[in-house]
Amino acid sequence: MYCILYKNQVIFMQSTYILSRKIQQLSNTITQRRNRDLKKLDLTADQADALLFFHAHPESAAADLKTHLGVTHQAARAIVERMVNKSLLTTRISPHDARYKTVTLTAQGEELYETMQRNCTDFGDVLLDHISAADRDTLLALITQTLDNLKNS
Repeated sequence: MYCILYKNQVIFMQSTYILSRKIQQLSNTITQRRNRDLKKLDLTADQADALLFFHAHPESAAADLKTHLGVTHQAARAIVERMVNKSLLTTRISPHDARYKTVTLTAQGEELYETMQRNCTDFGDVLLDHISAADRDTLLALITQTLDNLKNS
């Protein structure tokens, strides 16, 4: 148990509460930072995730993005359409199945992907600064375990 001073009152708190609160603060800070950085690139979080997905899975379809993001087919198609309008993606009828359009990054989309990768590397450096390699490995194991705990609950 920990005690903290808040508005001149001593408050006793469970370490589990404090730890879960810190994790939530970290999550919120990362999300806010990501949204701020993506706004500078004129992207939403879903559009950034789509760019990463289509870079890793060229010639995929909006239906594949739907599954990856866990959104409706209409939402995935709307994301792709907005990104086509921004000249970040291009679509063409699939040579294997005319019912589907395959999606690929344009040259501008590839450039934006590279910019995102640089920004992510820079952010990772800031986030993990002053944390040793051994502690990073421990942190990775602990985060993986907590995510597994949530998936299995």
